[in-house]
Amino acid sequence: MSTFNRVALPALQIVEIAGPDAIAFAQAQFSSNLDELASGSWQWSAWLSAQGRVRAFFHLLRDDDEHLRLILRGGSAASLRDALARYVLRAKVTLRAIEHGGAFVERLSLDDDDKSAQAKRIEYSLDSRAIILPGSLPRRLTLTKADTAADADASEVARNANALADIEAGLVTLAPALEDKLLPAWIGLNALAATSTNKGCYPGQEIVARLHFKGNNKRHLHRIVFGATRLPEPGASLGEGAIVVCSARADGERGVSLAVLDEHAAGTTGNLTAPGISVLAIERVDANSKK
Repeated sequence: MSTFNRVALPALQIVEIAGPDAIAFAQAQFSSNLDELASGSWQWSAWLSAQGRVRAFFHLLRDDDEHLRLILRGGSAASLRDALARYVLRAKVTLRAIEHGGAFVERLSLDDDDKSAQAKRIEYSLDSRAIILPGSLPRRLTLTKADTAADADASEVARNANALADIEAGLVTLAPALEDKLLPAWIGLNALAATSTNKGCYPGQEIVARLHFKGNNKRHLHRIVFGATRLPEPGASLGEGAIVVCSARADGERGVSLAVLDEHAAGTTGNLTAPGISVLAIERVDANSKK
């Protein structure tokens, strides 16, 4: 895997929810349990359709009882704000879409105790906010007030290395082509505690509960190592119902993807075929890699 120290990210898509009813509004709409989220902390969350498909996946930050921020992992903040606005009704909340420049990811030197203590805490400073990303390679995502992050590498090579770290950690980025197409369990959101089965109703809750309690989910997130001159686009099919979610270049013509596979397709590399792609290895994403 390529390495990096500090990577400048493209402008992040962020939705801010503010007002006296911010928490209640989010609790009714999103799949995570905000009753378990203290002020100054963050959790994984998603917004689902009534059919249980993932419309948006994000880091959900709770600054206090009236201020939430959604850092999207793919998609448009403006589109999400407009879609959520239809459900505000009489709730005392305001929604704002932001394209935030000056964000970067940096490598850290943390032992397991450090990572556990900092895992879901927001780190505040005078001009920045930061959270620790899970995975075997400790990283910090920082939002600064500056337009650009000092000493951060904005090259495609550096950004590809960060994408590889996401894939190693089993963290998907949801491209617009895949919005409202995938169930949370297919892309490992249950392993991230981004979906709750012990809170009140929210869109898609019945589907989430059915898969959780009946245990009949047959599709899971996998890492696929492949050879190809071009990376597959999000949503590309590898046959046998396999769907590419996100990809990064490893070295030369070797790439790595996170993809949704059913149990049959994951049995052997020979089950997966696509023009211009040679599948070399398949590995199911371990829930422990996301902690």
